[in-house]
Amino acid sequence: MIRSDIMKNVDTSMFSLDECWGIQINGLSHCKKINCKWQGLTACEGKNIIKTGINSKGYKIGEHGLVEKLVG
Repeated sequence: MIRSDIMKNVDTSMFSLDECWGIQINGLSHCKKINCKWQGLTACEGKNIIKTGINSKGYKIGEHGLVEKLVG
């Protein structure tokens, strides 16, 4: 478990290791809140989550973080 900047507990075993943890912790609103140097570039590791709302492990990522249920 790790804690985010708003002190919420998250189960990191549901995170995909190869995608943006900021989006998985703080949700789809994460990119709007920070000045991410990767935003809009091919190097952005959150672009698939932004596009689908799902991480590569199949967990839904909502506006404010990971939703603890598998999609499908």
